[in-house]
Amino acid sequence: MDEQKSPLRIYCESCGAPLGFDIMNQTYRCTHCGRLTKPKDARDAVYRQRELDKNDNTESGAEQSSETYFCPTCGAELMFSSDDAAETCDFCGSSLVRREFSDDAQLPDVIIPFFITPAEARERMLSWGRANEKTPEGKSVVEHIDSLCGYYLPYKLARGPVEADVKRHGGERAYYCRGFLEGTAVNTSKQLDNRVLNDMEPFDWTAARPFEYGYVAGCGVKLSDTSGAETDRRVAEEVGRDFLPEVERVMQTSGVNVDVKTGGLMTQNVLLPVYFIREGKLLAAMNGQTGRIAVSTKREGKSFPWIIEPIIYTAVIILILGLWSNFLPELMIYGGLAIALIIFTAMGAGRGPLVRLITLQTKAGRAKREGGELIIDDEHDILKNPYDNTPVFCEPDEKGRPVPVKLRFYTVGRWLTILINALVTVFLPVMIAAVLRLLTMGEGERFLDSFSPGYGAAWYTIAAVVVLVYLIKGVRQDVYDHPYIYKIMPDGKKKLTGSRRDRRVTVLSMFGFGKKTSDGKRVTLLWLLKSFKGRAVAIFLVFLALLIGSAAAIVF
Repeated sequence: MDEQKSPLRIYCESCGAPLGFDIMNQTYRCTHCGRLTKPKDARDAVYRQRELDKNDNTESGAEQSSETYFCPTCGAELMFSSDDAAETCDFCGSSLVRREFSDDAQLPDVIIPFFITPAEARERMLSWGRANEKTPEGKSVVEHIDSLCGYYLPYKLARGPVEADVKRHGGERAYYCRGFLEGTAVNTSKQLDNRVLNDMEPFDWTAARPFEYGYVAGCGVKLSDTSGAETDRRVAEEVGRDFLPEVERVMQTSGVNVDVKTGGLMTQNVLLPVYFIREGKLLAAMNGQTGRIAVSTKREGKSFPWIIEPIIYTAVIILILGLWSNFLPELMIYGGLAIALIIFTAMGAGRGPLVRLITLQTKAGRAKREGGELIIDDEHDILKNPYDNTPVFCEPDEKGRPVPVKLRFYTVGRWLTILINALVTVFLPVMIAAVLRLLTMGEGERFLDSFSPGYGAAWYTIAAVVVLVYLIKGVRQDVYDHPYIYKIMPDGKKKLTGSRRDRRVTVLSMFGFGKKTSDGKRVTLLWLLKSFKGRAVAIFLVFLALLIGSAAAIVF
């Protein structure tokens, strides 16, 4: 990379060194002199530089050699150099209408130049089509290779601090986290399928340059034509997609909803190099910098990623049944079917197939030249983010101010608690009966003379089903609603906060116990009986009668 300053970095006003972002304190910090810069000040500096660059381009007179055209059919707004002006729209085939360019806000701030030449792009796309000629898409690419064209497409580059509210699917507790995103590119052209353009990425941002008209000589430029609201929606969607993997890693689950707030982001208008063929519903796009290809299809792919876990649980329980019964086939088959029905019903509630349109694509790679020959190194990771995008979760302190915390959901002690709770739930009649037996046992009697645990089978059966559902589904919601929260101190040490009650997990959580009501109170048995009246009382009395009856049958 040359020594010129990257248009994608923010630099210290004191010493000129690059600024990094301190997620903990939500501020930019100079990597050389340590000066702190507020996000708003950094954003203002970027926008001031944007205006200076635009003024430089205007004063240079380079824009006078370009002409702007409008397509009345698809709405595309295109810019060409005077020598390369087109008569028809490459996005829909209609005739173009020349018009004056008047919206300076659409002028790009940053550009990544084409690296792959039109001839090289044609050869690579044609090779892909021939290699996939047995598919409708491959045939179509070969048939329409002459319509391949190259354009600089409009993108918004979003960078900066991000906030998000995180909630687990089915959970009661909401979490708040902060992070930092360094470069999320969002296409702002409504004529092309954004999904295909996403699959054509990534770009190598080290090649980004401040925009100059000289870069687009001989190339078409597509100007942004999405509305402000649609652009904001796309930015939020793309940022959420980039932010989600780190949130899932910290939360230790993929079943989370992330509501991203992007108000603090800086955005820049960016032109990115793309070759494409558009014919009917076919869109074949090639990254003009790396050579990666993505092609749309009409086919849908369905997957059921959630079924893996219940299959594992069912297999483990069937194995346990086999070991317990000396691998009695009848018990393993019928018991396994019953267990599978319970597990799949519990874990599959509200879940369906994951449906998405299939995109054919090549691997991500880096394009380079050796002796003037184009070489594309497929599967080479070119976009390793130099910054830590790990979100920092925060909880309010006693004054309501967010403080960084470390969340833990599963510990050895917690698993032991869950196991003990499960055993107590199943064998509660035995424990009550044992106490009764000790209190009523006469002199000379042995404890087991009038003690028959097998008579509690009715309770064991129902309690075992409740515990099973809790272990395979309810326990997740329980632990995510009652985390261990460690406050991160200024010296980096962690301090456990909150009360034991805030971290308590129990099988009764499946019935609402321990949850907070809208007025901040915790759900108790008395609260439930008052809220649901007859129905709750009836259910409670049935369980109580079953418990007492089972305990009495064991001991008397």
